[in-house]
Amino acid sequence: MTNITVNFVKEALSAQSVWDLGNDVLYKLCKERPGHGDDNVIIAKTLLIGRVYAAALERRRSADVLGDAFYKKVARDFRDAKIDEWFQDPGGDRQKAIETHKELTALLQRITGLEKRSFASKYLHFHFPEHFYIYDTRANKSARKLVQLDRGRIRFGNVDAEYADFFARCEQLSKCINDLIGRIPNPREVDKVLLHWEQEKGKG
Repeated sequence: MTNITVNFVKEALSAQSVWDLGNDVLYKLCKERPGHGDDNVIIAKTLLIGRVYAAALERRRSADVLGDAFYKKVARDFRDAKIDEWFQDPGGDRQKAIETHKELTALLQRITGLEKRSFASKYLHFHFPEHFYIYDTRANKSARKLVQLDRGRIRFGNVDAEYADFFARCEQLSKCINDLIGRIPNPREVDKVLLHWEQEKGKG
């Protein structure tokens, strides 16, 4: 693993973000409305998380359905998929987490025609903030540079291989941070360290 210091980690974790209040709103929304039986709730959660995190579902391969009609279709497809039957807290089980991510990614691909692993990770994170790492291209780039992964320790199965790889790297980084500051960081804090490294060290 690339050397990171305790001061670097503390600096990353203490940094204020313009996104903090928006994140709090999304955490509260998903905590108070966790289910997927109400079209208005599904539309609010998918629309807001996608728009805030530049991962909007309307960015898709075929824009045959537009505007409000598209999000009504998203809501219907979420309900038809009976998402709440498998959309559950993995309780710290890595394999269950990455399999749930795969299920959601597959559903989103049927809806949009595109891989939406970034949106899937963020949607899952806001519902289960202690158990899902936030994937995007910047965080993934930093994770690959910071963590040398022992692939023999990953049990690949019916998963999205790229997210599984990222998840395992984040777990190793979490252990490194724990060694430095004496506590296990949550996934949001791991994300802060990854993005801080990209901003400060990863240029070029």
